[in-house]
Amino acid sequence: MPRFTYLYDTYCGWCYAGAPVISALVEADAAVTMHHRLLFAPEHAQRMGAGLGAMIEQHDARAEQLSGQPFSDLYRENILRAPDEKLDSSLTAAAAALVHDQGAKVEMALARRLQKARWEEGRSAQDADYISEILRKDFGIETPLSEGKESALKMARETETLMHQYGLSGVPVLIMERDDTLYNVALSDYYRQPDEIVTLLS
Repeated sequence: MPRFTYLYDTYCGWCYAGAPVISALVEADAAVTMHHRLLFAPEHAQRMGAGLGAMIEQHDARAEQLSGQPFSDLYRENILRAPDEKLDSSLTAAAAALVHDQGAKVEMALARRLQKARWEEGRSAQDADYISEILRKDFGIETPLSEGKESALKMARETETLMHQYGLSGVPVLIMERDDTLYNVALSDYYRQPDEIVTLLS
C-alpha cells in the first residue's frame, strides 16, 4: 500500500482547488501525512490594497475554471477588494497544529471548513474568533489558538525542509511513496473526478 505526504497551506487557492481530491484520498483510509506550510507568514504579510488582491483574483479565476470549486462574490468583496485585509495564514496554521495529532481525516476536515469560511463565506484571515468558534463547535477543541502557534512554526519548518529535500518551491504537493520510489502526484489530473484518486491505492 502506498504512503502519501501532503504539503499545503489553508489560504493557498490551488490547495483549495485540489481539496476534494485530498478529501477523497483520506476518506478512503489512505496513509496520508499532512504538513501545513505557513506559506503566508505574518512577518511577510501583504495587504490586498497593494495590488495583491487584483493579482490573486486572476489566479483564482483560473483555479475556479479548472477545478469547479466556488470562489464567491463575498470572498472577492470582503477579502480581495478589502484594502486592509492581509494574506496571513498564521491563525489557520495554529488551528491545523491543534488537530494534527488526530490524523489526516480530521486535519483535512478542518482545512476544508476553514477554506469554506474564506472562499465561500468571505471571512477574514484575521478573524480569530470565528476560527476559534469553528474549532469549538465543529471539532470540540477549546484550546486557545495561541497554544498552537509554536507547533505551527515547527511544522512549517519541517515542511520547508521536505520541500527542499524534494526540490519543490510551492504548494499544494502530494507525494506518493510506493516500493521505495517517490512520485509527485498532479492533483489537477483529478479535479473533475476527485474520487478517481483512490485508483492509486490499488
